Amino acid sequence: MANSPEPSRLAWGATLWPLITGLALGYVIGQKTAGGGHADSSGDTAAEKVGAEKAVVPAGTKLPDKVYKSQTEFPENWTKEKDLTSVTSVSFAGLSDAQKVTALQALNERDCECGCGMGKIAGCLKKDPNCPRSPNMAKLAIDMVKQGKGLPEILAAIDEKQKPAAGAKAPSAEPPAGPKKITPFSHDLRRGQKATKVTIVEFSDFQCPFCKRAEPTVKGVLDKYGKDVSLVWMNQPLPFHEHALDAATAFQAAARQSPEKAWALHDKMYENNTALARADIEKYAEAAGLNMGRFKKDWDDPKIKAEVDQDSKVGTAAGANGTPTFFINGSQLVGAQPAASFEAIIDAQIKKADELLKKGVKQDKLYQALVDENVKAAGPAAAQAQAQPGAQGADPRFNVEAGNAPAKGPKTAPVTIVEWSDFQCPFCSRAQPTLAQIMKEYAGKVRLVWKNQPLSFHPNAMPAAEAAMAAYEQGSEKFWAMHDKFFEKQNELSPGYYEKVAGEIGLDVPKWKAAVESRRAQAAIQADMSAGNAVGANGTPTFFINGRRLVGAMPFESFKAMIDAELASKVAKK
Repeated sequence: MANSPEPSRLAWGATLWPLITGLALGYVIGQKTAGGGHADSSGDTAAEKVGAEKAVVPAGTKLPDKVYKSQTEFPENWTKEKDLTSVTSVSFAGLSDAQKVTALQALNERDCECGCGMGKIAGCLKKDPNCPRSPNMAKLAIDMVKQGKGLPEILAAIDEKQKPAAGAKAPSAEPPAGPKKITPFSHDLRRGQKATKVTIVEFSDFQCPFCKRAEPTVKGVLDKYGKDVSLVWMNQPLPFHEHALDAATAFQAAARQSPEKAWALHDKMYENNTALARADIEKYAEAAGLNMGRFKKDWDDPKIKAEVDQDSKVGTAAGANGTPTFFINGSQLVGAQPAASFEAIIDAQIKKADELLKKGVKQDKLYQALVDENVKAAGPAAAQAQAQPGAQGADPRFNVEAGNAPAKGPKTAPVTIVEWSDFQCPFCSRAQPTLAQIMKEYAGKVRLVWKNQPLSFHPNAMPAAEAAMAAYEQGSEKFWAMHDKFFEKQNELSPGYYEKVAGEIGLDVPKWKAAVESRRAQAAIQADMSAGNAVGANGTPTFFINGRRLVGAMPFESFKAMIDAELASKVAKK
């Protein structure tokens, strides 16, 4: 009819009536998604929301299946307004009930990308008000509902805000995690004496929540060992922490005036690392006693930015793509580890230092001698990476055994990927779709092996590992079924959830519970952890593709390049 030059009155009516109806429906949905108007409790569909706001919501924005109209309708595990009353950095005051529901749903729908492992933004805000990201995302959602924006727009804005910075490159395959010789620059500040038995080089980020958690441990270690241990700070501001670079350059600017005042600013910024806008940093700088005129001038000096870039390049070349990363006389330690992890390395290094001093090595040459000895002891692969950190030639292979670990894919597959992972790690969760794509596209050619590396600062990681390994006792397919469920709802990890999943995937639940309660999986998990630490898989996720190391939630293309090279090599050898 639309192509007819003279449509009949009936035809016009047939065309016009759906148009009027569609416009009216679009207006009603628009009012509902903006937080106003009345609606029944059945919730809007994702299709309706896309139709209502398709002009402002980017393609690909994941929309929920249901839009809630009341907090009482929220799923049981969702965070509500009453759960956030103690969070002083965020206020829902002045919002209507409908606006509160819209903002809270947005915060419960999206994961917090700060690396905290606490799941959704709302949950992270509840559990860790000092998170550098969740309060900002909450303020964004609240501001947008005040402007009359609907749920799809808010979700799209959160997605955009949480994207890595423009131009930021994903880390490439790292050099091996054996000892590295890090030579600090003259601009890098030190806590403690220069000539010490043990030098800890820390690559860190002022906005990183894990770096903040590591601070008390690091200070405790320095206090315990006194003159035998010193700390060198090197900047590694991560691209997805929007204030990290400003904080790093502020620290370097303060160092031009006084190391003591720079460290005072350092401490202030960590104490308040959810408030690191330039105005906030200026306030901390003034409290540290800096000359503000000189500080502001130095802060914007391009040479200061160059100092931070120098630190970052050295860190990236050494494999410090995540923060905090420590090199203790060159030995790498990743993450907010407990004091015992530092002390084990430090005690061994002090013993080595005493031996070298007895042999006549001068105190001021001790660091270089110890690092050289540690690199040599690590073998030729580590020495090669020292010579060409990050270079194409530095491509060592590690002897990684699959053993009796959970695996999928044929044993005869030409490529084996061994994954050290943690069920509570957000980056491990992010890697799962990529692994699924690999197993689909390289069916029959790739075998995937799971190794446990539950990190100490993830309280649910070890219990989840024990639950999954108990499921493994009833078959490999049961392990992978539980594995998938845990990553699907990572923020729900708890004993009750483990048992619920056990029933859903068809386990003999009493038998499974007995295995969990016996904790007999501990031996296998600890063996995985020790083997992982030996090859540098002390951060998660870490992958070994036919022994070649790849770290982090890397894109499919990074895996593909290595897998294709391995397959080509296998063909060439035949």
